[in-house]
Amino acid sequence: MTVIERVRSADGTEIALEQVTDGPRHLLLVPGGPAGRRRWARTAALLDGHYACWLMDRRGKGDSGDTLPYAFAREFEDLRAATGRLASQGPLSVGANSSGASVVLGAAVRGLPVSELFLYEPPWPVDGPLTPPATIDALDVMITDGDRAGAVTRALTEVVGVPAAAVRGLRTLPTWAERVALVHTWTREMREVDRLPGIDALAAVDVPVVLLLGDRSPDHLRRATTAIAAVLPRATVVPLPGQGHGALDEAPAVVAEALLARVTPS
Repeated sequence: MTVIERVRSADGTEIALEQVTDGPRHLLLVPGGPAGRRRWARTAALLDGHYACWLMDRRGKGDSGDTLPYAFAREFEDLRAATGRLASQGPLSVGANSSGASVVLGAAVRGLPVSELFLYEPPWPVDGPLTPPATIDALDVMITDGDRAGAVTRALTEVVGVPAAAVRGLRTLPTWAERVALVHTWTREMREVDRLPGIDALAAVDVPVVLLLGDRSPDHLRRATTAIAAVLPRATVVPLPGQGHGALDEAPAVVAEALLARVTPS
């Protein structure tokens, strides 16, 4: 099943949502970094019958609009528009990865109307800024100069901490072209991640939060996930054995299994 809807955010930006599965529960899935909504599609397909999965294009990506100036605060409003639309149909869960998970968590601090969150390694500046401004500036110069693929490679190795050999593997995947096309949206997110509030603000998130954590993920993401879990009132850390930060691409069944383990009979 494929149903595409558009909701209007507070600043008038249209946000695209695509329903790809059916089920008794609703689950909004939000991608991170330079990715459109289909980054969650393979995992969502494995949830059919359990969740009505909705894939979301964040602003500036895919079929969603983009209104400047950009800020996470605008993305919080986008999520409120999307969840407001879906929550009217019953209890709503939200799943997200990487910077998408950071946005969801930031929106949850402000009272997002959801019943549960599944967050896969949200970057959070628990030890201070994650990315030096000079690095982000250099990436923007590479993008302006047309070296978009080089910018993706540098960001993956220097910012995310993906080993060079693993990046070479990523370049062979169908998702590489999307990363290159959307890399300009990634650097603005890096700046916003480092403007997120202190981690103590997360104590206001009073819904169950499942934090997915790869045992091969970069140290800064493992530290952030662990620190977030310690602050959230109702957090559970679920390990993803043998996985790093890219399980949505490399092992979607592992992610789906982690989500399905939380499903209780209706």
